[in-house]
Amino acid sequence: MVTVPRGLPSLTGLGPGDHVCWSFSDDADLARAVVAHLEEGRRRDEQLLVVGASRQAALAAVAGLPDRDALIAGGRLDVQATGDTYAAGGGLVPAEQVERYRSAVQAALDRGRTGLRVAADVTGLLRAGPAGRRVLHAYERLADGLVATVPMTALCLYDAALGPELLGPVALLHPVQHLGDREPLAHLSGRGPRLALSGEVDLTEAAAVRTALVDVAGDVPGVLELDLSDLDFLDVAGARALALAGRDLAGRGVALKVTGARRQLRRSLELFDLAVAER
Repeated sequence: MVTVPRGLPSLTGLGPGDHVCWSFSDDADLARAVVAHLEEGRRRDEQLLVVGASRQAALAAVAGLPDRDALIAGGRLDVQATGDTYAAGGGLVPAEQVERYRSAVQAALDRGRTGLRVAADVTGLLRAGPAGRRVLHAYERLADGLVATVPMTALCLYDAALGPELLGPVALLHPVQHLGDREPLAHLSGRGPRLALSGEVDLTEAAAVRTALVDVAGDVPGVLELDLSDLDFLDVAGARALALAGRDLAGRGVALKVTGARRQLRRSLELFDLAVAER
């Protein structure tokens, strides 16, 4: 299942299957986003989870949520710290975290809820240095695949102060994106049987695409297929980024196999000897 990237002017109208990257400017901006997101989930009879830099920060973010204390007391709203949710046992393990969320969705359904709605400030994970960011990118790819298959709505919150160099790659791994005034152009999706790049890749997205693609590929030698069937535009900078990603991956024993590219995209790819393979 391929999704075309879309922007989000406001946090309303989201439902199961939506996986959002949302940047916030300060604590008040964070709280507005969290409350709007969770209040809609409350009306939909979903189980609610808020994750903050600390439990105190998470509680502060939902201070404006109607009936907050009653929701917590009744078990309808879970309040957790990022370190407890994503780094239990010492660090983020992408596959294990995805399974924890899968179990949380099932637990919500077993309690009679219609699904799970999450608002998580995961800024700290993106500040964990290159190795930590690589793990986070791998996790966001797997999480996107999970959200596509279970009744879960996920809002991943990142401090805008991180800047475009760090936010760009992680935003690409979400089909719904809000990075201030920046228009979302591309989505690197793990929602189908193969990685797929949709939307548009130009100079503004090229470096982020290279980083995200290399990070989600992992280190297991083999062939990584990248489906470009839903990529509408690719300029020379974008094609160069894919070629450089292929070179990076080759150093790990991973061969990048590009498929599905339309005829108009192949001219840019051919400049860097990137052949389009048949499936």
